[in-house]
Amino acid sequence: MMRMQRWILWAVLAVVGLTVMFFVARYAKREYHLRQPSKIWVPIALRADLPIADQKKLAEQIEVKLRTEEILRAVVLDLGLQVKFNQPVEDAAVKELSRRLFVEVGSADTPNGSVPSINIGVSGIGHESKLLGEVSMRIIRDVWLIIGIDPETGKPSKSGDTPPLDEL
Repeated sequence: MMRMQRWILWAVLAVVGLTVMFFVARYAKREYHLRQPSKIWVPIALRADLPIADQKKLAEQIEVKLRTEEILRAVVLDLGLQVKFNQPVEDAAVKELSRRLFVEVGSADTPNGSVPSINIGVSGIGHESKLLGEVSMRIIRDVWLIIGIDPETGKPSKSGDTPPLDEL
């Protein structure tokens, strides 16, 4: 009788030990992935027939206008990024935002299939994904103004159409 109880005790301890190991491994895997580099962006879909050279030119023009001190500082102030980026002064937060900001040519999935796009966003680590999303959404409002779209309605501004590439 005593032998049977020991066997049951060891079986229970083994099950508890394996369960603890499973949850520790799961937690470690999650933490590992959350510490990996992460990019959050908002795509601006383009016409499918727009040549790649024009896509790159448009992306460069948007990036030049977006990386101005005025726009970056406004984003830092609006979202309180000095504290969230753990920077001692506002200028350091502006530099950090500029370092993390990216504008690249990519593709976006639409109901009509994949189309070319300009992806505008910020990079960081997985733990910051919520913050990166907030920053990307705030930056896209400035991009809409740059390309002539009213951020409130999502439609072209009063001029009636977005400006040509050369006017950006």
